[in-house]
Amino acid sequence: MPARHHHPSLNAAARMAQFHPQDTLESIINSLAEGVIIADRTGKFIFFNQAAKDILGIGSMDVTAPQWTAIYGCFYPDEKTPYPGELLPLARAMQGQVIHDELIFIRNDAKPQGIFISVSASPLRNSAGEISGGTVILRDVSENKRAMVQLRQSEERLQAQFDGFPIPTYVWKKIGADFYLIDFNQAAFAFTQNKVKSFVGKKLQDVYADRPQIVRDVCRCHEEGQLVQMEMSYNLYTTGEFKDLEVTFVPVPPDLVLVHTKDISDRKRAEQELRKLSNAVEQTADSVIITDAKGTIIYVNPAFEKTTGYHRDEIIGKKPNVLKSGQHPKSFYDKLWKKVLSGQPFRASIINRKKDGSCYWAEQTITPMKDESGAITNFVAVTKDMTDFKERQEQEFQLRIAHEVQLHLNKKHIQVPGFDIAAVSHAMVHTSGDYFDFFTAPDGSIIITVADVAGHGIGAALIMASTRAYLRSFAQMYQDPADLLNALNKELCRDLDTERYVTLLLARIDPQSRSMEYANAGHIPSFMLNGSGEVYGTLPSTGIPLGWIADYRFEKSAPISLEPESVLVFVTDGLTEARALDKKQFGFDRILKEIKKHRDQSAQKIADRLYEKVRLYSGKGMQEDDITAVVCKIMN
Repeated sequence: MPARHHHPSLNAAARMAQFHPQDTLESIINSLAEGVIIADRTGKFIFFNQAAKDILGIGSMDVTAPQWTAIYGCFYPDEKTPYPGELLPLARAMQGQVIHDELIFIRNDAKPQGIFISVSASPLRNSAGEISGGTVILRDVSENKRAMVQLRQSEERLQAQFDGFPIPTYVWKKIGADFYLIDFNQAAFAFTQNKVKSFVGKKLQDVYADRPQIVRDVCRCHEEGQLVQMEMSYNLYTTGEFKDLEVTFVPVPPDLVLVHTKDISDRKRAEQELRKLSNAVEQTADSVIITDAKGTIIYVNPAFEKTTGYHRDEIIGKKPNVLKSGQHPKSFYDKLWKKVLSGQPFRASIINRKKDGSCYWAEQTITPMKDESGAITNFVAVTKDMTDFKERQEQEFQLRIAHEVQLHLNKKHIQVPGFDIAAVSHAMVHTSGDYFDFFTAPDGSIIITVADVAGHGIGAALIMASTRAYLRSFAQMYQDPADLLNALNKELCRDLDTERYVTLLLARIDPQSRSMEYANAGHIPSFMLNGSGEVYGTLPSTGIPLGWIADYRFEKSAPISLEPESVLVFVTDGLTEARALDKKQFGFDRILKEIKKHRDQSAQKIADRLYEKVRLYSGKGMQEDDITAVVCKIMN
């Protein structure tokens, strides 16, 4: 175990031992906050103070050095790799080495969460200078370790946020009487076409010798501790481009000033263009109505004509109540007029009526316009047609209902003596094109199936529901997996267009003989793992996907004997093809590795672990496909 050089308290105790009894020395060492352990040359502990016991959670044991790791739970700092007993600091000290502040992770029954300890060790010599054992001093440094990790993570997050900030930002540091450029973010790097790095370390007064106002604003920002903003036109040193900039100086005590330079050249040009375009309102997609102070319409734009069906000649001179749908109470309009007549804007979702009598949803804002004296001269109503949005909301509602129906159809467990079967399925959107099922057939056999409908969303979900219904119906008539797929394929060929198809693997397990037959219609392979977690069989495709050729004849496999304690796993390609941020796919190898790792757990936990692992692998990326996994464990 780890150690330090020469602990002052221990040296003092050694000097006192020349004048006091042995129990006095032990009492002093036992009072230390640091753990102290002394072993003879055979590795037997001859002293083990209370602090060492408190830190390790386990006191002195009559064990040899090779057993220390197993007894006390010693690991390398990665928290996973066991620390070989013969390489622990105390063992090495007994060989003559001196070890300083070595980091070790301890996890045992008394310390289940684990702790980090710093260990120093040195050999113990007799009066002849021969090694007679070793001594070790250890300290609990878990809090320091965690604090360092959190600090590093915090610094990394701050740096990432700084680099990811979309506005070019430069960091100036006050040193002596001037400021020096010390850092910049990625946006600044790109904005200056990579040339800003050549200005790092230069003085503010040198860089902006021709712009004394910038120098004054940076100094004022630092001295007053207040944000300073300005707009300016500037010929950039780095690129030679002429830009309109919005510059913000932000003080960061005690000695930094951040300078944000937002390029507003486009905005300035847009403002100039807007001033030139007298017909801007004419071109907007939202309906615009302008009335006089009495509410009489004096102007409508083309978008109003298109939305309502009224020509402007028909509507000018009338009141906006021609659009009333009759679906709002009188109190709604009373509230509207009360608010706008008080000089405040009114915003609300409203149902209006078109010229042809049909209604439409609109998001409407009515703003009173005032003259210099504050008197209302006009009302401007801007209306956005929200009918499509409302329809999408309704569609979302229907999708949520479909999702709930799918959850009800996808039963995740089945009780069969001698078998543990469970599944997990997560849709990319509200509804899934993946399909899994397991049930007991009339002859007592277990039917397990997993399928993938081409496409996503509600269409794929409807095909999935039909496939499930057909398969369960045909399972009452056919025992042979191939016959069942032949019947299912004919029905799907009648239902599906040429762009839709279904890949499906169907396995039939005889619980008595513990054997299995299967047929695979173009689905990705499934795997059989033995009790040791090694693959002893695969279930590759035996035919084309369902829904392509109506008279295609599927073939089944020969009977496959299932080994005791084996695990069968059936998945869809949403799991195998899930990608990390570097675009690498999750793949079969990671699936098999994860199953082997957790094979002693329940089928449900194995399935859940698979999904958790693949989502962790994908990082913050969106799920790109439906993900389904079925796990079947054959018990003893």
